[in-house]
Formats: sequence, structure tokens, C-alpha cells
Amino acid sequence: MPPFRLGPNDLLEYDARYGVLICRECQYAIQKSALQSHLLRHKIYREQRQRLLSSITQLNLFEPDDVPIPEHGCPAIDALPIISGYRCMAAECANLCASYKRMRRHRSEAHGFNENEVGHDIARPAKLQTFFRGTKIRYFEVTPLLGGVGESALLSHINDDGLDAGDKQDREHVEEELDVQMHEVPSLPSRAPTPLETPPNSSFFNIDLEVLTYFHHYTAVTSLTLPRIDPTQSTTNYWQTDVVLLALRNRWLMCGILAISAAHLAAFASDADIEREHRKQLVQLFSEFNTGWRDAVEVDKNTKIAGERIKRILRCTQDFIIPELVLHPSSIQDDNASVQEVNFSHARRILNAASSPGMPLSYDMTRSALLGRIGALPSRMTEAFGRPDSTGDVLVILAAIAALLECCPTSLASFDADLAWRAMESWLTKVPVHFHNMVSRHNLAALVVLAHWAAGVVKQAERCGCWFLKGSTEAILLYVEERLPRDDHAVQSLMKGLDEGVLLRGMGET
Repeated sequence: MPPFRLGPNDLLEYDARYGVLICRECQYAIQKSALQSHLLRHKIYREQRQRLLSSITQLNLFEPDDVPIPEHGCPAIDALPIISGYRCMAAECANLCASYKRMRRHRSEAHGFNENEVGHDIARPAKLQTFFRGTKIRYFEVTPLLGGVGESALLSHINDDGLDAGDKQDREHVEEELDVQMHEVPSLPSRAPTPLETPPNSSFFNIDLEVLTYFHHYTAVTSLTLPRIDPTQSTTNYWQTDVVLLALRNRWLMCGILAISAAHLAAFASDADIEREHRKQLVQLFSEFNTGWRDAVEVDKNTKIAGERIKRILRCTQDFIIPELVLHPSSIQDDNASVQEVNFSHARRILNAASSPGMPLSYDMTRSALLGRIGALPSRMTEAFGRPDSTGDVLVILAAIAALLECCPTSLASFDADLAWRAMESWLTKVPVHFHNMVSRHNLAALVVLAHWAAGVVKQAERCGCWFLKGSTEAILLYVEERLPRDDHAVQSLMKGLDEGVLLRGMGET
């Protein structure tokens, strides 16, 4: 049975030979447990998604460990990228690796060779594919089809021919995905960058023009659009000069600025196909940046700051804001004791205010009306949800509301992109870690507060010129909407007006 396609714009391809459902845009197979979230990520909404899931349940999908590996040298699978890798040449060994460095390690560990003394005859080049990514990678060797599938150019060339060939990472780590199926939280840096090494048959002139295109766009355009995180620094000097010089010495940091460039091009692409291609490259580059950030140790202070700033921008794009907020909150905020003490102090203030008569609500949403609506959330949520079971949860929700009331005045004070960005981000640094845990558990009160942050502060930062937030408000509101009971009118009333673009309609008013 030949593969067939389904879903909007033939997004999915089912291959009965291997029992896999491949996302043609993301270019990897989707695990059964991640189908719903993956479709939501592609903005396939409730009714259409349910119909599509109903069709998918009729298909015979294997778990990743049960998927049969295609025979050696089989024709390449059209929906998957081709990776330039290596095949071990040791007798009766068919091990496949996506990097020369990993192959040398394999020969050392499996065949007893000294990793630093083996020659270039340890392996031969091979074209590889894999159905899954992250922890489920299993490579198989393929024969590319003439005029058919091309290599995953950006991913392959950065590793083999580009920015820092010697610091190639094992693809089992490099191709980590931020999809919900991964569940891998980035940790602190743990490994120093390796010195440069040159793979066999490399050439100085083997340059990837697509990489250079992203790099040029970053230095000439994107770097000038990024907000000043430190108001004492010049945007031009920092993003266009300082960060670029650091990136030229750190491959993973280079992947970070290339990812920002890809996000910028995607945000303003006039053609849907071009936008999808930029977003595909964004996912791959951000994955490599994340891996390098995790594995680097003994990084100097300036490189560490640059890496953190790049990550904060990338994680707020529509591609990553939801999985990042839900799965990786620990790297967003400092949840130390002093911060908690301040937040709970504010929570007590909000609790006292909430016991007074509620403020009148207005969906005209001038600045004062927005603050009034947020301030009234405690009493309104009490009416909608009833008495909560956990006092600790109540304090956490109140702390998050208090932090939002602190951020809003700064955000709404002007149309300054730098101020709006810092105000938006400051909320993430102030809310307790437990609030993010409540969001990940789909606590209804936490979801409602998250929606107000998105519709107010995130949307305002986008309006002020933070292009990388484009689509993030809608992604968050959709995430919340999908998890609130649709037949509960009291709960739905808490969301009224948030998804209609009217929260800040009165911004020009005083």
C-alpha cells in the first residue's frame, strides 16, 4: 500500500509499510501520544482536529520502538529529510552515526580503537534518515532519489561544512525537538566546547549559501529590530556587534542568532510556503542552539548572558511559547526566597482588595479598565470556581495577579518596544515556579491568569514592535481555550473579550 496524505494542505503522510504518520512540514513521524498537541501546534482547531483524529484512529500506528527499520540502501522516504552521516566499516558492524566525531567515539567504544589515533578509513559516508527525533532516533541508510528528496541543507551543512565543523554534536542530541512528545527539560551547561577539527573530504569553499543568507539578514536587518534588554546598552552595538563576535567563536550561539533571523523572515514572509520553510529551519536551529547551550561549560560571562538573551527571545515566538511555558518553566524565573516573600506580600494585598466590592467591568478596555479587570479577577474567579481546595494554590494565583498588576502600568505607559518587552518578560520572572506547574496541570484559575497576561501585556509588546511575539497571544489564548470547559458559562465569562482583540482598544485614551 503506497503512502497517502491527509489533513489540511496534505500536512500528514501515512506510510503503512512502517506504521508511521509523518508530518510533512516538520519532517518527522508523530508519536500517537503527541498527535493532539501536534495538530494544535499547526493551528488545526477543535472541530477540524477532531475529524482528523477520528480518521487517524483507523490507521495502524506503531510505537517508535516497534517501527520496523527500512532495509539498507532502500529508496529515500520522500517526507523525511536526508542527513549526511557515516557507516562503520568494521567487520560485521553496520552502526550509523550522523557525525564523524560520534563515529570515532563508536569505533573507540565498540571496537577498541584509540579515539585520537584512528584514521579516515574507519567509516564511509552514508545518507541517513530517521522517523523520529529526540530520544527515539534510529537511523537507517537510504539511496537518494534523483530529482527527489534533497538533503536537509541547513542542518547538514552547519554540522559538516559550516560554522564550526569540529564541534559537531551527536545527532541523537542535536535533533531534539520542542514538541510536547519530548518532555526533556534543558539543564544548565555541562560540557566545554571542543577544539576545531576537520572532517574528511572537507573544503574551505564548501559553503552553504542558505546559512550565509540567514547570517546576512541577521547582521543587516534583524539585529536592528531587537529590544534593549539593558537600557544602558546600545541596541546596535550589542546585537549587531557584540553578540555576532561571540557567535563566531561559539557554534551553538551562531545557531541561536540564525534561528532569530529565520523567525524574523518567517514573521514577515508574504508567501505561506516560504513562511513554512523558514519556520522549519527555525525549529532545527533552535534545537541545535538548545543542545549547545545545555552541553557547554566554562562559558565566559558575556557568552552566557548572550545565550540567555537569545533564548528568551526565541522562546517567546509563537513556535515555542506554549511548550516552553508548560514544559520548561524552571529556566525562566528565579524562584528564590526573597522573590517569593515579595510575591506573597503582594498576594495578601490583593486578597484584601478582593474582599471589597468588585469593580465594574468594561470590555471597552482602556488602560484603567484593563487594570480594573485584572484586579477584579480574584473575586470573579471565586464566583466561577467556588472555594479552592488548596490555600497554597490561592496564594500562588494571587501572587501571579499581583505581578501582572505591577507589569501592566509599565507596559501600557508608552509605545516604547524596550519597555513593553521588559514589562512582559518581568512577569515571567516574578510568578512563582508553582504557578507554571499549575499551568502544566491545566489548573483553570492559572490558565485564566495566563490568558490575561497574554491578551494584555504580550499583545501590547507585539503592538509596540516586538515582531518575534507575532502570533504568540493567539497561541496562548488558543491553548487556554482548548482546556476550559465550554459548557461552563461562569468560566467562559472570565475569558470574554480576550480573544476579540479589544483589550487595548482604548490605548490612545487617557
